Amino acid sequence: MKTPHQITLNLRHEPFSMMIFSAVFLIVLLGTCKLFAQEDQTRQLISNEQQQRLDLMKAKGIDASLTIFPVGINGFPGDDIAIIIGVLLEEKGLKCIELSKAKFSPSSQSNLQTLADSLGKFVKAHPIPTEYALYSEMILDMQKRAFTELREIVVDKTGAIVWTEKLDSTDVAFRHVADPDPMGYSILLSERLGMRLGLTAETTTNAKPGKLSAIFRDRFGMPTEKETAEMPKLEKIMKANFKKSKLMVYPLRINGELNRQGAAQLIKMINGAELCKAIPSKDTLSLKLRTREQNEMKILWNMAVEFRDHIKANPQNADYLLFADYVFNPQVWKQGYVHFVVCDRNGEWVIADLQNSGQAEFQNVKPVSIEGCNNLLYAHLEHYLKASVAEAIREEIHNSGIEAANAKFKQLRVKRTEYYLSEAEMNALGYEYLSSKKNEEAIAIFKMNVEAFPMSFNAYDSLGEAYATAGEKELAIRNYEKSIQLNPNNQNGVDALKKLKMK
Repeated sequence: MKTPHQITLNLRHEPFSMMIFSAVFLIVLLGTCKLFAQEDQTRQLISNEQQQRLDLMKAKGIDASLTIFPVGINGFPGDDIAIIIGVLLEEKGLKCIELSKAKFSPSSQSNLQTLADSLGKFVKAHPIPTEYALYSEMILDMQKRAFTELREIVVDKTGAIVWTEKLDSTDVAFRHVADPDPMGYSILLSERLGMRLGLTAETTTNAKPGKLSAIFRDRFGMPTEKETAEMPKLEKIMKANFKKSKLMVYPLRINGELNRQGAAQLIKMINGAELCKAIPSKDTLSLKLRTREQNEMKILWNMAVEFRDHIKANPQNADYLLFADYVFNPQVWKQGYVHFVVCDRNGEWVIADLQNSGQAEFQNVKPVSIEGCNNLLYAHLEHYLKASVAEAIREEIHNSGIEAANAKFKQLRVKRTEYYLSEAEMNALGYEYLSSKKNEEAIAIFKMNVEAFPMSFNAYDSLGEAYATAGEKELAIRNYEKSIQLNPNNQNGVDALKKLKMK
C-alpha cells in the first residue's frame, strides 16, 4: 500500500545487469510505511535446541546484534539488497547491524537444509562480529522474469541454526507481496524476521536512524534527513490550498529532450479536472544528463536538486512549480520510468516521485507514449492532493462495520474532486483483512473493487481467493472464471480453478 512519501528505487544486480529491479521506498527513512504483520504460515517442527536458540534471540529483542550477508539472487550475492534489509530492520528498532564483507556464495540448487548447514560452516570459518548472521536469497525464473522463492536463514556466531524459512507461491504472504521485486520481498523478509527478533510496533515507534540508514543514503543518492524534513508539512499545506493555487509546469524532459507540447497536454489535463490553475513556464530548464547513471533514485534526486536550485536562483510567479522526466520505449512498456518533482515558490521540495514497472499504477497504465506518461503523472498527483477512498473505507469498517462501509464507498467513489480511488490500494486493503482471517471484511473490499474496476482480471482473482478462503466454493469458481475470461494468461486463476473443481 502506498503512502504520500513513497518513491521508487531501482536496483541492478550486476550478473543480470540487463534486468531492472524496482522497489518502493520512503523518502523519510520509511517512517510512514504502513505494513500489516503477515500471519506465520510456515511453522516448522524444529529441535528443542534450535527452539531454545530462537527463543533466546527473540528475548534479546532490539539488543540482538546481526550480521547481514550479501543477498543472493540465483546464487549471485549483492550488497544493495542487504543494505535495504538492514535499514528495514533498523527502522523496526534493531540497534546493532553489520554488513558482512565476506560473501557467502552457495549453489542456487541447494535445498534449505543444505543451505543452512553450509552457512553454519561458513560462519565458523569466517567469524562474525555479532551474535547472529542472516543470509537470504531470492530465486528468479529468468524466462518468466518473476521471483519464485524466498529463503531466509539465521545462524548464531557458532554456526548453529536459529531460524530457517522458505516461502513460495503456495504461501499467501509470498503471493501477495505488493511489489514482487527485491524490495517487496525484502519488506516481507523484514516482517518475518522482525517477529523472530521480538520487534514490535512499539520498538518501531521508538527506533532511530542508525548506521545502515546513513549507508543507504550515501549508496542510493538520498538527500539528508534535514533536507527532506519539511516535505510532509509542505505537502499538507499544498493539499489544503492547491485548488486555489497556480501551478507552473516546465517543459517535460522526454527521453532526454525537452518537450513543450507534452507539458501543454499535462496542463490541459490538470485544468480540465480543476485540480488547480496550471500554466506553462516560459523559463527553460536544461538539466545535466547523466546517461550512465543506472540508479533511478539517484536520477530522481539529481533532478530534484537541480530543479530546486534553479527555482531558488530564478524565482517565478507561481505558488508551485513542476518538472517531470519521462523515459519510455514505444515497443516495451516495462522499459521506462516517470519522475516528477514539485517545488513551492521558494524552491523547497514538496513532492519527489518516481514510478516504474515495479509498481501497480505503472503496470495498469503501461505508458509507451507521452500521453501515457502524463496519465500516470496525473493519477499520482491526485494521490497527493486528494483523500484515499481505501483509507476512508478502512476507517469506516473499524468505526461502523461493513454495511456502513458499503454505503460510504458508494458515496465516495463519485466524489472525484475530493477522493481518489486506487485499485491497488483497495486490493492491498482486502488482503490485509484476508491475512488477518477477517474473511467477511476482505470479501466486502474485493466486491467494492470489482464494482469500481469491472474490467480488472486481478480484482476478480482476489475476490475469488477470498471466497475460496471463506469456503464459498461456487462463488470462488464464478469469480476465477470471470478473471480468466478477462485475462486467459492469469495462471494463478487457472491453477486455483483447477484445484477448486477437483474438490
